Amino acid sequence: MLNKIVLGLLVCLSVSAQALDENRLWLPVKYHKYYLDLKESALAAEALENCSEVLRGVIDLEQSSKGHPIFRILCRRPDGISYNEMVDGLSKQTLTTQLIEETLSAEELERLRLEEEARLAKEEALQQERFSRECERLLVEKTRLMLEMQRLTPAGAEPDEFSMLAAAYTVDFNAVSIGGQPLKYQSLCRVQVTEGEVLQAEVIIKPRR
Repeated sequence: MLNKIVLGLLVCLSVSAQALDENRLWLPVKYHKYYLDLKESALAAEALENCSEVLRGVIDLEQSSKGHPIFRILCRRPDGISYNEMVDGLSKQTLTTQLIEETLSAEELERLRLEEEARLAKEEALQQERFSRECERLLVEKTRLMLEMQRLTPAGAEPDEFSMLAAAYTVDFNAVSIGGQPLKYQSLCRVQVTEGEVLQAEVIIKPRR
Protein backbone atom coordinates (compact mmCIF):
# COMPACT_ATOMS: atom_id res chain seq x y z
CA MET A 1 0.00 0.00 0.00
CA LEU A 2 2.80 2.37 0.96
CA ASN A 3 4.57 1.64 -2.30
CA LYS A 4 1.43 2.56 -4.23
CA ILE A 5 1.15 5.86 -2.36
CA VAL A 6 4.79 6.70 -3.03
CA LEU A 7 4.39 5.74 -6.68
CA GLY A 8 1.32 7.95 -6.93
CA LEU A 9 3.20 10.89 -5.47
CA LEU A 10 6.05 10.38 -7.92
CA VAL A 11 3.60 10.30 -10.82
CA CYS A 12 1.99 13.51 -9.61
CA LEU A 13 5.36 15.20 -9.32
CA SER A 14 6.31 13.98 -12.78
CA VAL A 15 3.11 15.36 -14.30
CA SER A 16 3.64 18.67 -12.50
CA ALA A 17 7.21 18.93 -13.81
CA GLN A 18 6.08 18.15 -17.35
CA ALA A 19 3.32 20.76 -17.15
CA LEU A 20 5.84 23.56 -16.57
CA ASP A 21 7.07 25.15 -19.80
CA GLU A 22 10.73 25.87 -19.06
CA ASN A 23 10.93 28.19 -22.08
CA ARG A 24 8.97 30.65 -19.96
CA LEU A 25 11.74 30.83 -17.36
CA TRP A 26 14.47 33.40 -17.93
CA LEU A 27 17.54 34.59 -16.04
CA PRO A 28 20.35 36.98 -16.97
CA VAL A 29 23.49 34.98 -17.75
CA LYS A 30 25.28 35.93 -14.54
CA TYR A 31 22.37 34.52 -12.53
CA HIS A 32 22.22 31.16 -14.33
CA LYS A 33 23.48 29.44 -11.17
CA TYR A 34 19.98 30.05 -9.75
CA TYR A 35 18.17 28.31 -12.62
CA LEU A 36 17.23 25.20 -10.62
CA ASP A 37 15.99 27.47 -7.81
CA LEU A 38 13.88 29.37 -10.34
CA LYS A 39 12.46 26.14 -11.74
CA GLU A 40 11.63 24.80 -8.27
CA SER A 41 10.06 28.15 -7.34
CA ALA A 42 7.94 28.07 -10.50
CA LEU A 43 6.81 24.52 -9.68
CA ALA A 44 5.99 25.63 -6.12
CA ALA A 45 3.89 28.49 -7.50
CA GLU A 46 2.18 26.20 -10.01
CA ALA A 47 1.24 23.83 -7.18
CA LEU A 48 -0.80 26.58 -5.51
CA GLU A 49 -4.55 26.36 -5.90
CA ASN A 50 -4.67 29.92 -7.21
CA CYS A 51 -2.07 29.31 -9.96
CA SER A 52 -3.38 27.14 -12.78
CA GLU A 53 -0.49 27.94 -15.15
CA VAL A 54 2.92 29.61 -14.97
CA LEU A 55 3.20 32.22 -17.71
CA ARG A 56 6.67 33.50 -16.87
CA GLY A 57 9.38 33.23 -14.24
CA VAL A 58 12.18 35.76 -13.66
CA ILE A 59 14.42 36.93 -10.84
CA ASP A 60 13.34 40.12 -9.07
CA LEU A 61 16.62 42.00 -8.79
CA GLU A 62 15.14 44.74 -6.61
CA GLN A 63 14.03 42.34 -3.88
CA SER A 64 16.87 39.82 -4.21
CA SER A 65 20.07 40.10 -2.21
CA LYS A 66 23.47 38.44 -2.54
CA GLY A 67 22.99 34.69 -2.22
CA HIS A 68 19.24 35.07 -1.64
CA PRO A 69 17.21 35.25 -4.86
CA ILE A 70 13.57 36.27 -4.95
CA PHE A 71 11.62 35.16 -8.00
CA ARG A 72 8.63 36.78 -9.64
CA ILE A 73 6.38 34.08 -11.09
CA LEU A 74 3.60 35.33 -13.35
CA CYS A 75 0.63 32.99 -12.82
CA ARG A 76 -2.72 32.60 -14.49
CA ARG A 77 -5.61 32.02 -12.12
CA PRO A 78 -8.40 29.55 -12.91
CA ASP A 79 -10.61 32.52 -13.88
CA GLY A 80 -8.06 33.59 -16.52
CA ILE A 81 -6.68 36.60 -14.64
CA SER A 82 -2.89 36.72 -14.30
CA TYR A 83 -1.01 37.90 -11.22
CA ASN A 84 2.49 37.84 -9.73
CA GLU A 85 3.46 35.21 -7.18
CA MET A 86 6.65 36.25 -5.37
CA VAL A 87 8.62 33.17 -4.25
CA ASP A 88 11.60 32.94 -1.91
CA GLY A 89 14.35 31.24 -3.91
CA LEU A 90 15.79 29.49 -0.86
CA SER A 91 12.71 28.23 0.97
CA LYS A 92 10.52 28.06 -2.17
CA GLN A 93 7.74 29.61 -0.09
CA THR A 94 5.40 32.20 -1.57
CA LEU A 95 5.81 35.76 -0.30
CA THR A 96 2.59 36.97 -1.85
CA THR A 97 0.12 38.09 0.77
CA GLN A 98 -3.03 36.17 0.00
CA LEU A 99 -5.22 38.47 2.06
CA ILE A 100 -4.26 41.52 0.02
CA GLU A 101 -4.87 39.67 -3.21
CA GLU A 102 -8.32 38.54 -2.11
CA THR A 103 -9.39 42.11 -1.28
CA LEU A 104 -8.50 43.44 -4.75
CA SER A 105 -11.40 44.05 -7.08
CA ALA A 106 -11.58 42.51 -10.54
CA GLU A 107 -10.79 45.94 -12.01
CA GLU A 108 -7.68 46.31 -9.84
CA LEU A 109 -6.49 42.81 -10.72
CA GLU A 110 -6.99 43.56 -14.41
CA ARG A 111 -5.03 46.80 -14.04
CA LEU A 112 -2.16 44.93 -12.37
CA ARG A 113 -2.24 42.31 -15.11
CA LEU A 114 -2.05 44.96 -17.83
CA GLU A 115 0.78 46.74 -16.03
CA GLU A 116 2.74 43.49 -15.80
CA GLU A 117 2.13 42.71 -19.47
CA ALA A 118 3.32 46.22 -20.39
CA ARG A 119 6.45 45.80 -18.28
CA LEU A 120 7.27 42.45 -19.90
CA ALA A 121 6.60 43.86 -23.38
CA LYS A 122 8.98 46.75 -22.65
CA GLU A 123 11.71 44.33 -21.53
CA GLU A 124 11.30 42.28 -24.70
CA ALA A 125 11.28 45.38 -26.93
CA LEU A 126 14.53 46.64 -25.39
CA GLN A 127 16.20 43.25 -25.85
CA GLN A 128 14.95 43.00 -29.42
CA GLU A 129 16.32 46.48 -30.16
CA ARG A 130 19.68 45.45 -28.69
CA PHE A 131 19.80 42.31 -30.84
CA SER A 132 18.77 44.25 -33.96
CA ARG A 133 21.47 46.90 -33.49
CA GLU A 134 24.18 44.25 -33.23
CA CYS A 135 22.99 42.48 -36.39
CA GLU A 136 22.78 45.79 -38.26
CA ARG A 137 26.32 46.68 -37.22
CA LEU A 138 27.70 43.38 -38.51
CA LEU A 139 25.72 43.58 -41.76
CA VAL A 140 27.08 47.05 -42.52
CA GLU A 141 30.59 45.84 -41.76
CA LYS A 142 30.31 42.79 -44.05
CA THR A 143 28.77 44.71 -46.99
CA ARG A 144 30.88 47.86 -46.85
CA LEU A 145 32.77 46.93 -50.05
CA MET A 146 29.70 45.95 -52.08
CA LEU A 147 28.70 48.21 -54.96
CA GLU A 148 25.32 49.95 -55.11
CA MET A 149 23.83 47.97 -52.27
CA GLN A 150 20.06 48.30 -52.23
CA ARG A 151 18.33 47.01 -49.14
CA LEU A 152 14.92 45.36 -49.65
CA THR A 153 14.17 44.44 -46.03
CA PRO A 154 13.71 47.63 -43.98
CA ALA A 155 15.87 48.28 -40.94
CA GLY A 156 14.15 47.37 -37.69
CA ALA A 157 12.09 44.59 -39.25
CA GLU A 158 10.66 41.93 -36.95
CA PRO A 159 13.01 39.02 -36.21
CA ASP A 160 12.38 35.56 -37.66
CA GLU A 161 12.96 34.09 -34.20
CA PHE A 162 13.12 35.80 -30.82
CA SER A 163 13.57 35.00 -27.16
CA MET A 164 15.19 36.97 -24.38
CA LEU A 165 18.37 34.94 -24.96
CA ALA A 166 18.62 34.77 -28.76
CA ALA A 167 17.19 36.01 -32.05
CA ALA A 168 17.52 35.55 -35.82
CA TYR A 169 17.10 38.19 -38.54
CA THR A 170 16.89 37.83 -42.34
CA VAL A 171 17.67 40.74 -44.67
CA ASP A 172 17.23 40.68 -48.47
CA PHE A 173 19.28 43.11 -50.52
CA ASN A 174 20.66 43.68 -54.01
CA ALA A 175 24.05 44.85 -55.24
CA VAL A 176 25.99 45.20 -58.49
CA SER A 177 29.11 43.32 -59.57
CA ILE A 178 32.24 45.08 -60.82
CA GLY A 179 31.07 44.26 -64.34
CA GLY A 180 27.69 45.88 -63.70
CA GLN A 181 25.70 42.67 -63.34
CA PRO A 182 22.83 42.75 -60.81
CA LEU A 183 23.34 40.54 -57.77
CA LYS A 184 20.76 39.26 -55.30
CA TYR A 185 21.69 38.41 -51.72
CA GLN A 186 20.15 37.35 -48.44
CA SER A 187 21.84 37.70 -45.06
CA LEU A 188 21.05 35.70 -41.95
CA CYS A 189 22.12 37.01 -38.56
CA ARG A 190 21.99 34.89 -35.44
CA VAL A 191 22.64 36.67 -32.17
CA GLN A 192 22.65 35.36 -28.60
CA VAL A 193 23.49 36.43 -25.08
CA THR A 194 26.67 34.86 -23.71
CA GLU A 195 28.43 34.91 -20.34
CA GLY A 196 28.43 38.33 -18.72
CA GLU A 197 25.50 39.58 -20.85
CA VAL A 198 27.85 39.94 -23.85
CA LEU A 199 26.25 39.61 -27.30
CA GLN A 200 27.68 37.10 -29.75
CA ALA A 201 26.47 37.41 -33.34
CA GLU A 202 27.25 35.97 -36.77
CA VAL A 203 26.11 37.18 -40.19
CA ILE A 204 26.07 34.78 -43.16
CA ILE A 205 25.49 36.20 -46.65
CA LYS A 206 24.43 33.95 -49.52
CA PRO A 207 22.98 34.40 -53.04
CA ARG A 208 19.21 34.86 -53.23
CA ARG A 209 17.04 33.34 -55.91
